[in-house]
Amino acid sequence: MAIRRLSFANMQQAHTYKSLTQIVLEHLREQIYEGKRKPGAKLNIADIAKEFEISHLPVREALRNLEAEGLIEIHHNRGAVVKMLTPEDVREIFLIRAPLEETAAAEATQRWRARAELGGLERILQQMDKKTNTPEWYRLHHNFHNEVLQLANLPRIKKLIEVYRGQMRAYVKLYLSSPPMLAMTQSEHYEMLECMVNRDADGIRLIVREHLARPVREILKILQADAAQAQAPPPPKPARKRAVARSAREA
Repeated sequence: MAIRRLSFANMQQAHTYKSLTQIVLEHLREQIYEGKRKPGAKLNIADIAKEFEISHLPVREALRNLEAEGLIEIHHNRGAVVKMLTPEDVREIFLIRAPLEETAAAEATQRWRARAELGGLERILQQMDKKTNTPEWYRLHHNFHNEVLQLANLPRIKKLIEVYRGQMRAYVKLYLSSPPMLAMTQSEHYEMLECMVNRDADGIRLIVREHLARPVREILKILQADAAQAQAPPPPKPARKRAVARSAREA
């Protein structure tokens, strides 16, 4: 994969308050989120260190952080690879996320104080309407849900949600690549905002659960189809040329 080299001087200028480990960590995390490093892709320490023009140590530390976040796996024989979720992983993550996200949304619905806070959410949605099918849409999508978490003011739940959202992010992006699914997702965002305006905590719980469940159903279909294809027996081999030639002579 062709990756733009990042000089040490440029990194220090752009991230004067961050350690090298943090800079590498955020860079790799974003690449995984965006699908630039796909599930199963190897993360070579030497290549990454060369890209950043740094030693191997900050890269190793960044990889350990990514492993703790559940984004990669480190094997003794294969090195670091981007984690590939199984259908069982996806289902388990949903079972963890759903009650946490429902609780956070319900709390946000009850805790907002000024209409200006909801106005900020509405402006994000309006910007998303104008940025459909662009990378900016996904950034705004993340901002919308993050703002809801901020309004909930539940820092421990927020940290847990961010970890499990991160593990699903590349897969959800695949789901959102379908225009009908993206449109449905955006419609649910407006429904969530309406519930917040009306302080309808029960209503937003229902919307959030379906908002999470639908992508999971579609992602499970894709993963299960991929698994079935991988387990399917190979097609029969064509008859060898020698056998064909013998049959021709006998004819």
